[in-house]
Amino acid sequence: MNLRDVSIQGKVTLTNCESEPIHIPGAIQPHGVLIALDEQGSILFCSANCHKAFDKDPKAILKQKLSDLDPSLEAQISAIINQDRWPATPFEYHGNNEPWTVLVHQSGDLFIVELEARAGNAAPLDLFDQTHEFVRVIERSRSLRDLCQRIAEQTRRLSGYDRVMIYKFDRDYNGQVFAESRKETVEPFLDLHYPHTDIPAQARELYLRNPMRMIADVNYEMVPLLTTEDCGHTTLDLGEASLRSVSPIHIQYLKNMGVGATLTVSLITEGKLWGLITCHHYSAKILDIRTRNAVLLQGHFLTSQIKVREVAEEYEVHRVVEAHLQQLLHVIPQDGDFHIKFESFSSLLGVANASGAAILHNGKVYTRGLVPSNDKIQQLFNWLASTVKGMVFSTTHLVEHYLEGDKLSKFAAGIIYHKLGNPKRDAVIWFREEMEQTINWAGDPNDAVKKVKEHQLTPRSSFAIFKEQVRYYCRDWKISELNAATRFASALQNQFHLEYLLLEEAQQRLLNEKLTKANKELANINWITSHDLKEPLRKILIFTSKVMMEEGKQLSDTIINSLNRIEKSALRMQMLVNDITTYTFADDKQHTLVTTDLNTILAEVIAVFEEEMDHLGIRVVADPLPHVRAMPFQMRQLFNNLIGNAIKFAQKGKPLVITIQTEEITASSVTPAMLTQGKVYHLIEISDNGIGFDSKYSDKLFDIFYRLHDQQSYSGTGMGLAICKRIVENHDGAIIADGQTGVGASFQIFLPKY
Repeated sequence: MNLRDVSIQGKVTLTNCESEPIHIPGAIQPHGVLIALDEQGSILFCSANCHKAFDKDPKAILKQKLSDLDPSLEAQISAIINQDRWPATPFEYHGNNEPWTVLVHQSGDLFIVELEARAGNAAPLDLFDQTHEFVRVIERSRSLRDLCQRIAEQTRRLSGYDRVMIYKFDRDYNGQVFAESRKETVEPFLDLHYPHTDIPAQARELYLRNPMRMIADVNYEMVPLLTTEDCGHTTLDLGEASLRSVSPIHIQYLKNMGVGATLTVSLITEGKLWGLITCHHYSAKILDIRTRNAVLLQGHFLTSQIKVREVAEEYEVHRVVEAHLQQLLHVIPQDGDFHIKFESFSSLLGVANASGAAILHNGKVYTRGLVPSNDKIQQLFNWLASTVKGMVFSTTHLVEHYLEGDKLSKFAAGIIYHKLGNPKRDAVIWFREEMEQTINWAGDPNDAVKKVKEHQLTPRSSFAIFKEQVRYYCRDWKISELNAATRFASALQNQFHLEYLLLEEAQQRLLNEKLTKANKELANINWITSHDLKEPLRKILIFTSKVMMEEGKQLSDTIINSLNRIEKSALRMQMLVNDITTYTFADDKQHTLVTTDLNTILAEVIAVFEEEMDHLGIRVVADPLPHVRAMPFQMRQLFNNLIGNAIKFAQKGKPLVITIQTEEITASSVTPAMLTQGKVYHLIEISDNGIGFDSKYSDKLFDIFYRLHDQQSYSGTGMGLAICKRIVENHDGAIIADGQTGVGASFQIFLPKY
């Protein structure tokens, strides 16, 4: 039988720590024995030292059934596998006349069995006493840090390690020694920081998979795992194995620190690695599984409280900022000019625990607390308005985003920003001043791992305190502070919006008053037009006609021509006066809307043009028209103008056909904007095959006095379609035009269905 060594030491070349496959080292630590079984109970992998537990070498074990090797051991392991409850409870086993502790877990489609040599006489542990002591620790702890300190002390008493530290990770997984219990003879590490490179990403992933890891002796000789050449598995995942051999880079790291043995427990909250309980011993140390599990229980106790304590501390912040928020919410709706109201914003800083604040309202900046100069604040407001995509932005490191941030850091290392509608006009910023701090690193964080030669890395050897000055940062914004700022900003935005609406309403009211006055003046003008102008025109026409009738034979052709021109101009002036009068009264809503049969209206209009239509051979093809709520005389004027226009602009030599079609439609995004969305309208389309017009003039056609053709070619005042538009809008409808030169014109009328 040919055996294959699956250990990777010396076989894997590394360019950086994070490329090391630490979950498949292919080797174990020597204080135990490991075998791996398939689902049929055959041994596919074993450690090279398997004779210690089974008194057989690997060749005699591999590919054998465990039941043939040791039936009693196989029976206990089968019972665990059949229960399918993981993690499995360790049990005791005697093999080769030695006591062993057996741990079983599943790895893919294999089952890994670890046998650890008994570590002397383990001290008896009482779970009740441990739990009771932890409850007392909770009751006595004043803060999360105090709780961690007490857990560190309790864990050192429990485990006997020389040093117990509790690491806390920041968002980038740089670690801080948050609490520490140590022998008096070892130097303190409390508050030292360790760069994230000390625990690379794949190591953090393993801490999530396997919450406890022990290194019994950093000077151990690794024991390789063996399998047969024909085994279908090339590697064995030891990510959850207690005996897993550790990265040589990490072993060297511990040696450089002078550490002889370690025990590490993961602190996991909400699926993330919050920190670690790390135990150091300065000589070799094997901790039995019962005591290790007691330390693991300490970790579970602590993680159960971490979120509770963080929430409690967050709640205290919430309680304080909420009181400030309520004061502000009470002031915001009060009447008065904003500059007076701003003086009452005494809690503006407290609502976000800020050192300064600035509110931009209607383009003017109002400030409180420690703030930059007004021009720098205005520049910042302008930059934020053009840069921030959403409504909110916050940072603890403004200089990372804003090039001028270093000049503001004394007052504004970090900010909370809210747009309050139009950000060029209304916005708010809370400032938090710079918190200069000195971070004590355990060695130079930029010197974490060195390359000593090609494909060989070594960790740093110096852990002397390395001081780093950190600038341009402020304290982190708490969730409660961010939420309170959001609620204040929302209330202030609503108030500003209300004030703008009231201002707009006042302006609209003033405009309406001006329009009412203008309408009265227009009514006076209309009176003058109807009476004072019509009378002189009537006299001009009468006198002109009288002169031509009585003196016509005696007048020269020049004088007769002049009199004809006077009469023609007077008639045109009379038509213009009539159209202006009609337009003025087109929006008159004093008349009651009545049910109006548009078929009757159309018949009356056609009767007016009947003689001309018969003479020119004009046909009208009309669908049955609806009944609408309308003012009949205005509907008559509407149809009169549109059909009159069609007749006027007929093509010479081509019989005119006027087509009138109708249907019901529901207003939507494709109908004229002035219609009410979702409302049902009668669509009446009047089209003809006349001379038409260029569709680019479709909107201008409805302007007062607008004409597409000169007076000599086509008579008229340019008021007809303007009157049509005013009539339709007076009935809460709309009218649009479309045309094509030489093809014809079309007018669509939308009238509400009642």
